[in-house]
Amino acid sequence: MSGKEQLRILEVAALPFPSRQGTQVLLDAICRGLAARGHEVHVLVYAHGAFPFRAPYRVHRLSDAPRFRSLRSGPDWRRIVLDAQLVVEVRRLAGKLRPDVIHLHNVEAAAATLLPPARPAAPCVYHAHNLMEHELPSYGSLGPVAVARSLGRQLDTVLPARADLTLAVSEPTRAGLLAAGADAERVVTVEPGVDPSDLAAGSLPPPPPADQAPGAPQRWNPAGPLRIAHLGNLDRYQGVRRILQAASHLRSTGVAVDFVAVTESEPDGVRKEAHRLEVPARFVPHGSLAAALAAVADCHVAVLARHVPGGFPIKAIALLQAGVPVVATPSAVAGLGLDDVVWLAENDEPPALAAACIIAATDPQAAERCARGRRLAAERFSSAAAAERVEAALRRVL
Repeated sequence: MSGKEQLRILEVAALPFPSRQGTQVLLDAICRGLAARGHEVHVLVYAHGAFPFRAPYRVHRLSDAPRFRSLRSGPDWRRIVLDAQLVVEVRRLAGKLRPDVIHLHNVEAAAATLLPPARPAAPCVYHAHNLMEHELPSYGSLGPVAVARSLGRQLDTVLPARADLTLAVSEPTRAGLLAAGADAERVVTVEPGVDPSDLAAGSLPPPPPADQAPGAPQRWNPAGPLRIAHLGNLDRYQGVRRILQAASHLRSTGVAVDFVAVTESEPDGVRKEAHRLEVPARFVPHGSLAAALAAVADCHVAVLARHVPGGFPIKAIALLQAGVPVVATPSAVAGLGLDDVVWLAENDEPPALAAACIIAATDPQAAERCARGRRLAAERFSSAAAAERVEAALRRVL
């Protein structure tokens, strides 16, 4: 830590933990990175997670009542009860641990800590992983879109005003918070970072050196099907329907396509949509990150089609690590500085996405661009680099 004193940090997140979803993966990476830098890290989360794991930090959990096992994001009546528990527990734990700083991930943890009276004495830092103005309407369960958007914008306004400092996961996120009225001096961008071994509890071999050339991406033979991969959950905001529509468009032009989803989500809804569009679809259990990346690397291209502005799709880092050509819609990567390492569609529409898939799959310079993306993931977006950025930001409030 370059002679700097150890910090006691309380990380708070209203979510199941661990799981393979982006926020959970990033939370684990931040905690591991801060622990590796010599800090005492505690994390408060829901009672359940997707799998057992070992961590170099202390995990505290809410009570398992009401019993809740869903890994999905979005509103649920049980979350309301759990978040009411969180109001009490974060104060109890802060009083017991006396942390130097409390690091609040996403809107529920921030609201439970910052909005009720008698907030904890320690400085509170809100980590905005997304813009709620755009996130809330994407769930489709909070009434009319305009109402959900208005509520989200209020949260984007109020929470940064109540926090001692706000960390934005990307420049577009910061810009959205400033547009909602946040003080520019109290909102800083802290880019994420994850490594292939994160959440693996030491069960994976170490990743190869960043300067080691990755295996060449799969070359597509037009005589066979073009395998298009999606990594991660199948929630609507991920743009999976758009990927299927792009695949359907390719099939209408005579290109054979196979859609491969590497996911832990229930696939029935997406399977029905693929069947309706007459797109052959295969669903591969996510499993370990190493297994997921291997399944993605067996495809010709991977697609990022998330259509919720702001945020940072953590899967983008994993896909760069996989060494597969990554095709992205403009909305998915706008403002993230990835244009040099992904194949960007001209617009968000399925025909443009389909065209970009063909360009990526047939690009003679694909191996070079994939290697460049892998180096970017290993350097700029590593857990160690991200932990250094987070630590510097947390120290600003002390």
